[in-house]
Amino acid sequence: MGTDLYEIMTIPGRGKGLVAKVDIPKGTRIICEKPLFTLRSSTLPSIHRLVAEKLKLLPKNKQREFLSLHNNFPGQYAFAGIFKTNALPCGPDSPVGGIYTTACLINHSCIPNAHNNWNEGSQHETIHAIKDILVGEEILISYVVDELSQARQRKLRESFGFQCSCELCSQPPHAIQASDQRRADIQRLDEKIGDPVAMMSSPQRSLAGCHDLLQILDEEFRGAAIALLPRLYYDAFQVSIAHGDQARASVFAERSYMSRVECEGEDSPATQWVKTLMQDPTKHSTFNAYSTRWRSTKTARPRNLDADRFDKWLWKYSG
Repeated sequence: MGTDLYEIMTIPGRGKGLVAKVDIPKGTRIICEKPLFTLRSSTLPSIHRLVAEKLKLLPKNKQREFLSLHNNFPGQYAFAGIFKTNALPCGPDSPVGGIYTTACLINHSCIPNAHNNWNEGSQHETIHAIKDILVGEEILISYVVDELSQARQRKLRESFGFQCSCELCSQPPHAIQASDQRRADIQRLDEKIGDPVAMMSSPQRSLAGCHDLLQILDEEFRGAAIALLPRLYYDAFQVSIAHGDQARASVFAERSYMSRVECEGEDSPATQWVKTLMQDPTKHSTFNAYSTRWRSTKTARPRNLDADRFDKWLWKYSG
């Protein structure tokens, strides 16, 4: 399936990359790839030795594919340099990284059009389109989390050896400054929403924070289904179900589920868990944990409302 969607090309100033051969709709699985090998992060000498052992077990053509990957840390420990430059984490903040012959060729953008995800259940990496990708466009993921511009540039220089000039980083200073403000607001709201004390004592404010964050994410990432989106809806689900509101909780779980399908696919364990909550919100451990002040049944969600009126009902606690 993958080779029908993209081709590997040399991108000026960026080395090899993946370019769409056809229009790729949002939510499409572009790549599903097993790693050549996985390895826990360690010192350069140790990684070099362990990678050498892993390579001996691979066919010659796979060895050559590994050796053709970019190395931002040339020197005595070349194998370790290739691994550190290219390994994709096997889960968020995981110390274990995987090497892939195709997924590792995908270049970076601070406004990505694709998302990489480790499927723990199936032990493979997936790449999904998180916005519509047009034929001829390069497929791009984000190598760094959503820090402000100076921190992103520093990490990209230190870890990957390049100065980012993506569509965001090539904008005028005032536009980058506006982006930095949005990303600072995203960090602040994300931390605030996840506070269990606030969820318990001020659930209206927590939901208001979710709603504000949703609007900022849409503006900053231009409608892309980035990984923060399903987490945001999951947080809104937890606020609702902890106060007994099955109706709204089921809607938030459904939206989290749909966002996860776009980012990770139906077969992701996280997607399957949220699907369970969508079908029965009471299965969550925090059901009625804080109060029953918002008690409702799942079937209490309103019918026959247009999208605007439905959203007003859904977010009514946010004012």
